[in-house]
Amino acid sequence: GFGRIENLEEYCNVKALFLEGNCFETLEGLPPLKSLKCLFVQQNCLNEISHLEELEGLDTLNISNNHISMIENLSCCPNLRTFTCTNNLLSTYESISHLAECKSISTLDLQFNRLDDPKILEIFKQMPNLRCLYLKGNPVVSQIKNYRKTLISSIPTLTYLDDRPVFDNERAICDAWANGGLEAERSTRTRLIEEEEGRRRRNHNFLTQLRANAVRDRRRRLGLPEEDSDPDLESLDDEYDVPEEPKELIQARKQFQAYLVEHGLEVGPTEAAVEPRTFCTSCVGP
Repeated sequence: GFGRIENLEEYCNVKALFLEGNCFETLEGLPPLKSLKCLFVQQNCLNEISHLEELEGLDTLNISNNHISMIENLSCCPNLRTFTCTNNLLSTYESISHLAECKSISTLDLQFNRLDDPKILEIFKQMPNLRCLYLKGNPVVSQIKNYRKTLISSIPTLTYLDDRPVFDNERAICDAWANGGLEAERSTRTRLIEEEEGRRRRNHNFLTQLRANAVRDRRRRLGLPEEDSDPDLESLDDEYDVPEEPKELIQARKQFQAYLVEHGLEVGPTEAAVEPRTFCTSCVGP
């Protein structure tokens, strides 16, 4: 791969730049690309984040799989919303404290680093637009007691944490737990279940009433007496009458059973059933 960034000056209107899988040790050489929105420099040999000052319009930066031990120099990108820095060397509170100055970031991916200080939660609290946070693969996940409930209740803007979204019910439960402990959490769970059952019951009653109104309206249009039965279904009753089996079939089954007994053959449960049965004429041939 390439060892340095150069000769990009003529691409002044480029919006996405893919430089992954090279040998860059620095981002020096990036020209002032005013239109650049997305920069992908994962899988290089970068030791620091720098030379982004001229990229004021940058929206997405992926700097994963490098040798980054300190997040820095991002606040010069006021429009940065998605920052991905997985599989690097971040380990301490100080190594990511600069994120508190990056107010525009909404999606932050720090998976598979070495972060182990529960105090990093205070940094995320200072990010007013943080929506999606990924911390899987860091020791801090097991260091924070009640990890998921703690983060959700501490970051009110969060809508996605690690492997799944944060729905309204989960947030209500986490907030109750944070404010009133387990008792408040149980009470909130019970209330949410009752509210859901109430919604289902109201929907069922509404649909039942809707159907009943439709049946009454149909009977009225057909000049039938007012009842709850559907005239369209009543007309099907005669069509699907199920008659008894013909006497000839019953007699033939009995003769077959006698033949099996006479020749010492085993009589299975099917052959032993000689009582008249009913069948649907629409299911057999003439």
